[in-house]
This record gives sequence, C-alpha cells and structure tokens, in this order.
Amino acid sequence: MDKLRHRFTAGMMLKDCGGTLAAGRRRQGACGISTDSRTIEKGEAFLALVGPNHDGHDFVPQAIEAGASIVVAMRRDEQWRLPRNVALILVGDTTRALVRLAAMHRRRLRGKVLSVTGSCGKSTVKTMLGAILSRAGRCGIAQRSFNNRIGLSLSLLDSEVEDDFTVLEMGTNHPGEIDELARCAKPHAGIITCIGECHLEGLGDRIGVMEAKAELIPHLDPDGVLILNADDPLCASLGARFAGEVRTFGFSGRADVRPINLRRDSGAMAFEACGESFRLPAAGRHNALNAAAAICASMWAGATLEQAREALAQVALPPMRFEKRQLAGVTFILDCYNSNPTAMHAALRGFLDEPVARRRMVVCGDMLEMGDAAQEMHRHLGRTLALTHVDILVAVGPLGRFVLDGWAELAQDQQVALHFPTAQEAWRPVWALTAPGDAVLIKGSRAMKMETVASAIAEHIGLAGKEAAA
Repeated sequence: MDKLRHRFTAGMMLKDCGGTLAAGRRRQGACGISTDSRTIEKGEAFLALVGPNHDGHDFVPQAIEAGASIVVAMRRDEQWRLPRNVALILVGDTTRALVRLAAMHRRRLRGKVLSVTGSCGKSTVKTMLGAILSRAGRCGIAQRSFNNRIGLSLSLLDSEVEDDFTVLEMGTNHPGEIDELARCAKPHAGIITCIGECHLEGLGDRIGVMEAKAELIPHLDPDGVLILNADDPLCASLGARFAGEVRTFGFSGRADVRPINLRRDSGAMAFEACGESFRLPAAGRHNALNAAAAICASMWAGATLEQAREALAQVALPPMRFEKRQLAGVTFILDCYNSNPTAMHAALRGFLDEPVARRRMVVCGDMLEMGDAAQEMHRHLGRTLALTHVDILVAVGPLGRFVLDGWAELAQDQQVALHFPTAQEAWRPVWALTAPGDAVLIKGSRAMKMETVASAIAEHIGLAGKEAAA
C-alpha cells in the first residue's frame, strides 16, 4: 500500500487510545478504520467491537483475510494467524478505544465541523446540509443514521484532514449521550431541529428531551454558531444558553431563514427563502422546514444561496423519509424510519397536503420508547386521525389497540379501522382494501419494520404479475 495513503499508524493509534502493541510494528499503517469484517477494505484497521448480540473477536480471521493491516482487540486468540505485516493492539475496551481514536482525529481536522441533533429530521437536515456544503468545498458526511457513539466515531474517523467541512448527526435516548458525542466531536456549528416527544422512556418528558439536546451547547466552539427552530418555543429558548452567535429557521416571522409561498410543483415542493427560489424533489411542509435549517447552517459556513438552491434541487433524501412508491396505481408514502408524536404529526400534515384522487389510508405502527405516556399518546393519535380526512386506519402493534380506542371516540360511520399485531400480518388486508387512486401513509418506529407492508405488496405484485396489478 502507498505510504501516502496511510492515515493512521499503529504508533499513532497507541498514542490516541492507549493499550499495548502485542504484535507487529509501530510504523504499520492503515488507510482507515473499520468495525465490520464484511465490508473492511484492504489496508484498513479492524476494531473488534463487542455488543449484546455479537463479538467482533470472532471475525478477526475474516478481517485479516480481507486485508486488515492493524487489529485492535481486547484479547488475543492463539488461533489467529497474524501475518508479519499485521499489527495487533490490545486495549481494555474497544468501543472506548474507538471513541478516543475519533476524538484525537477530530483535533487533526482543519475544516468546520457541523452537527445536527433534534427529535426528528436529523438525517434529512444532515443530508441536505452535506449536499449544499459539497458544492462549497470538500465535505465529509456521516453515512446513514450514524448518530450514536459508534456511528459518530466512525464518521469522524472517515473524515479527511483536508476536508473543508464535516457534517455529523447526534442522537440520544438517555441523558449524557449527547454530552459524550459532542465532547468527542467539538462542533463549530450545532443545529437542533426540534424538541419533541421522543425516547420518553429514557428522557421522561419534553423538558428531559430539551435538556438532553442542550448537552450539545457547552461543547460548541465559542466562535461558532447555534442554529435553532424558531417555531418551537422549547428549542428557541436554548439560545439563551449559548454565549456565541445564534441563528434561527422556521415559518415564524422571527426566523432568520423563513420558507414562504410554499406550493407543490409537479410532485416537488417549491418555496422562497432569503430572496431565493428553491425547489425540493420531496413533498411535505416539514421538508421545507428541514431545508430551511440546512440553508441557515450552510450560509453560516460560507456557502452561497445559489449553491444551496442547486444542491437542494437535486438532493437525494435518505430512504423511508416521506419516500413515495407507486404500486399498481396506489401511492405509498413510506415515512417509517422512526416515529414519535412530533414526527407522526409532521408526516400526517404532509400526507394530508398531498392531492389524492380517491381515499386516504394511514398504516401506523407503534411509537416506541414513550414510557408511561405511551397509551394516552396512542389514544390521542387515534382521535387526531379520526378528525382528519383519513378514510381507513390500520394500526399495527400492541399499542395499536389504544389508537383504535381513540379513533372510535370520534370517527364517523364511513371511516374504517383495523388492527394487526405485526406489519407482516397487515400487508395483505392493506392491499385488499386499496384501489388505484388511493394514497397510503406508512409510519412507525424502526423496530416495527413498517416498510414490510410496502415491500411485501411489491413482491406480491411482482410474483402475481399483471393479474395482481390489474
């Protein structure tokens, strides 16, 4: 391997994360860091992480076979056959070592680091922001929803020292998590999308959610910026906690970046902001708000409105975020990467804004990690759905019966509601109830695997051919 490609050496890694060199040489180089033996590339270092359902030490031989140049582990197995050109570093905790490696690599980065957190919209804002900044310079962007201590660490380690920008995502379901992530990332800019009712099982209530998101603020660069949602009073209130610059986005007249004149444009969303016209290849009022957050952050980082306009017109949003699929004349909108009351109401509003030729159906899976408030929140969702122009409700999961309870309080006779334990059991009835011209919103927490409904229907159509699609 060309030494110019070495981003790390065993000696650097020992200095950054501690441990002992059990085999190989300190000058052994690595071009990157991997924790997955299935995707590791030749010349990368392999960290053997241990989780509740796997032990990375079991896959060290595969990593070596794939070309790992350095192995970081908590123990040495005598059955491992370490070539002379592979270094072995032994540490007490590989996950902690990964975080320390990332924190030290962060100090080497020369560009601006921007981080996105919030109760919903994180991945979408991150994607939009990364697309804009990629037009303004070299930009490293966190892959997928890499927003926990492992994902954020890998995102930082994947960043090049010469990058002009690094865009990260931070998530949490318990106090102290964002504090650890922000301490590692030391962002120049922090974006908080909103304070919603999410992960209440670990955070208690919206105040607890606010405090968890606020853990980002003490780790922001004092010369940096805090970007907040002006429409969310709890979120906006966090501006008082940062001594540096505060900027805002939202539909409120107080916002620095405010989307106005929202309208549908051939299936896309068009709006104006800061005197510029924008067009998103994605529907939903909430996506205009996400775009405003990205525009606000990118302008602070030095991007132009023209670069923002061009990038947002072509941005490819993450899957299962208000993603549209046409199946035999039925429009399915998959917004099922995750769910909480705040995200559910945003998706529902976007769905109700969509033009529909016939009927509307909502397939909602359980909103998980809601704690003691779970039952009442699901009842409230049922009442909300009954008062909208939703013709058919399909509730999925154990908490779905509380959605039906709330629905039954206010629904009209012509409105139909069904309940199924799982998404796998729901897809056939959903397909049987739909007809060309109908629209279906599918929403639920990640563990509910609500995308199964659409994927099973698509597979069914493919297997059954024209007869099923007729």
